[in-house]
Amino acid sequence: MATTFQSCPGCKSLILSDTAACPECGHVFDAKRAKAIETNRESRDLKNQQMYDTCRNCGEQVRSGLVRCFNCNTFMRRDVEARYQEMQSTPQQIIFSDIPKDQRTEYLTAEDRAQRGLSARIYDADENEFSLRDGGDEFELDSSPSSAQSKNVERTASSSRPMAKTPAAEIPAIPATPAKPEQTSATPAAAAAPSADTDAQKGKTNTEEPSTTRSGDGGTSDSPSKKSLDDFDADDLVGIALQDQKETKRRKRAKIEDARKRKILLPCNCGAWVRVREDQSGRTVRCQQCKTPMVVPALKKKEKTEKKEVAPQLDVNWIDDIHLHVVLPTQISLKPGSLQKGYEAVDACFHKSGMFLVKYTPPKKSLFGKAADGPPDLDGQRAAVRQHIQKTGAISNLPFGELFSIPAVDVSKIRLVQPVANAHESMFAGVAVFGEGQIAVYLPVDLPDGKQAYLSFPLSIYRDVARQLEQHFDMSVGAEKNGVPGKEAFDVLKCFLSEVKIESLKNVEYYQNDPGFVLEVSGFVCSTCGSAITEDARARKKLGGATGKGLAKAKCPKCSNKFGPLKAYKIAKAPGDDAKQGDPEEDVSEVLRPRPAAKASSSATAELTADRLQGQWRMVSVGKNGNFANPDDMSAANILFEVKGDTYTVSVSGNTVEQGTIKFDLSQTPAHMDQHVTEGDDKGKSHLGLVRLVEGRLQNCQGDIGQARPVSFESSDNQSASLATFERV
Repeated sequence: MATTFQSCPGCKSLILSDTAACPECGHVFDAKRAKAIETNRESRDLKNQQMYDTCRNCGEQVRSGLVRCFNCNTFMRRDVEARYQEMQSTPQQIIFSDIPKDQRTEYLTAEDRAQRGLSARIYDADENEFSLRDGGDEFELDSSPSSAQSKNVERTASSSRPMAKTPAAEIPAIPATPAKPEQTSATPAAAAAPSADTDAQKGKTNTEEPSTTRSGDGGTSDSPSKKSLDDFDADDLVGIALQDQKETKRRKRAKIEDARKRKILLPCNCGAWVRVREDQSGRTVRCQQCKTPMVVPALKKKEKTEKKEVAPQLDVNWIDDIHLHVVLPTQISLKPGSLQKGYEAVDACFHKSGMFLVKYTPPKKSLFGKAADGPPDLDGQRAAVRQHIQKTGAISNLPFGELFSIPAVDVSKIRLVQPVANAHESMFAGVAVFGEGQIAVYLPVDLPDGKQAYLSFPLSIYRDVARQLEQHFDMSVGAEKNGVPGKEAFDVLKCFLSEVKIESLKNVEYYQNDPGFVLEVSGFVCSTCGSAITEDARARKKLGGATGKGLAKAKCPKCSNKFGPLKAYKIAKAPGDDAKQGDPEEDVSEVLRPRPAAKASSSATAELTADRLQGQWRMVSVGKNGNFANPDDMSAANILFEVKGDTYTVSVSGNTVEQGTIKFDLSQTPAHMDQHVTEGDDKGKSHLGLVRLVEGRLQNCQGDIGQARPVSFESSDNQSASLATFERV
């Protein structure tokens, strides 16, 4: 691709030097290459036509073979559509049967159904689907090894087919645990008696069965190792474990019994109701009437939320990305803009205790981007710092960055250093070392090696800083007294050709050097006589050529001297405009903002003439169906509306789509504009609308084809109308 440009002889556009043909006017630079490009384009179109079919309804390109258009759902195959229409024309018949009114019960309430004996049948859930053995705990401590073996035998027998009892002679003898000395003289029966009496006194039933062992001669005797829980000493580890196990099992049983008392009714598809317990949640049961399995829904328990201690919230205000300059006074060069680029971005925090500046740590970078072991990016550090301050309630010990603190008693030492009205009072002899249109202040911060700290900011940021200083510390740096505009001020000029008023913004250098403001040229001012002229008047007189590039060297029509480069500006966008657009009540652009009916109509009619409506107009926005507050941006569509005498032409990207005759009635308020279509899709029909000029832009409010003319430019009066805005080409 070429890197140089050439001017097109046809439309004067700048295009790359290796371009074969101008895309704007079609002028051919290289006929051979242009023909080759056209041939390639035709081959691509032919290939696309083979791969895609055109929808007959919406014109969308649909891949060949699809049954329906993905855009409008139109059938792409006629045979499938015919079969579908045939199926739709003969729907399946529905047969209704009449039921006597005295036999109908669906309209009865639950109370009436109960009185007639038609109440729903309620069944308990199948108990076989849920069982719990000893509270669900199969593990049991025992001091006798034989008990564990016997339990294992019982468990095996219960889980398999019936087994024959083992003869007593085949069971090996298990040695008994030696008894304690004080229990040798007492018989097992005598030892068990006190235990039974003790349990009876406590109101409990001893369910433990004494285990027996086989002696060598085949006889049976009570095992001295099987003891009652009360026979263990408090220091006996096994006794403590058995007591804890017994208490745990008792609590589990009580909990399960309490859960079984709470019942839940579940409806079944057969019309019956199934009564389940709360402890069956999450299990599968069967309906006793139709035997259909049902899953009992799990009951969600409310989680206890722990109360967290909330740190005191600090009332702080932040202003991001302020320029901090740390310089050595002896090395400052007194040249305009010498310190403009030497800055570090910091965030300013304002609190009643003082003003704080946070300079974040740049993240480490590796060969493949950000390093994994370094600090997070700027947004991550900023979020962590602010979360830390709100969590701890103190502006100290920040997790990232460097903190500069200015206590409240020292905030009053902050002073303005740029601009200063009197050069002899300025630290920099009146030179704008921080850049034109910038405001700078000195910070009372102690720095090593005799360095000094300054903050610089554009107009919009300065206004935020001044507002915070006034709110928290009741102080002002006095920039307004030194030429900084506290609010927007305008000079009202008048075009000496069209008598149209021109707004000229004062102190324009502060707005031009502030990225938060977007300015727009409202007119031109002669450097010799001070006469002003609008862009429309300049275009009609063709001062400075068709585009006005040579206006500075052109002769002023009033004083015949060189006009000069002076321009008048107005604010097209202010820093707070984006936030206002989010509010539906305030989301109205300056172009479409409704004016009071009497004033808007009179001013628009006074400025509107037949000559001013002539020429080419490019559509920039359109609000449809009464949605004038949020119009669609049409700048990229390249729609031109051209008026020549009593005819008009509408073209899209150079292709004419509509032509007709046009008629203006400027005696009406607002003025009427009638368009009769002679060529185009709406041939033979008419558009009835209203027309006006607002700040040099043409606005046309009209209803749909065949609809009545709108009564005004207000969106509330035109729910089905459209408002199109054009700017002169």
